[in-house]
Amino acid sequence: MEMTLEGSISFWIKKMYQKTGHLFNDRLAQYGLTTAQVEVLSLLWSHGDGQTQKELHERLCIRPASLTKVLDMLAAGGWVERKQDADDARVNRIFLTETGRSIENVCAEILREVERLVRKNLSSEEAAILLMLLKKSESSLEEEK
Repeated sequence: MEMTLEGSISFWIKKMYQKTGHLFNDRLAQYGLTTAQVEVLSLLWSHGDGQTQKELHERLCIRPASLTKVLDMLAAGGWVERKQDADDARVNRIFLTETGRSIENVCAEILREVERLVRKNLSSEEAAILLMLLKKSESSLEEEK
């Protein structure tokens, strides 16, 4: 079987990633946030304050240096603050500020809006199958690490 770009699953995943990224970033820009920043905030909202930078970079599957840049921007914007770990001065823990907590519902609504657009031409059953297949495919890539 000859492989073409149009027949490549990874090509279409990349296109979806790019398009949804633009949709998110366009909507987040008015709040001074980016998708990368909201991914960090989302982990703090869902897993709680006080996570270490190491925990965050492992959960996000990004390089530590990339996370440091995102955290610098979040701290400069007043969304988070870094605090030195009480037991280990080499470790920074990340905490939401009141400003960081207050934007959660706005970001959740933006996610719902983009998700509605992604699902617009899919039935509920098709969306569920697509989600299941994407998770299944992603797990096969995990095995390749």
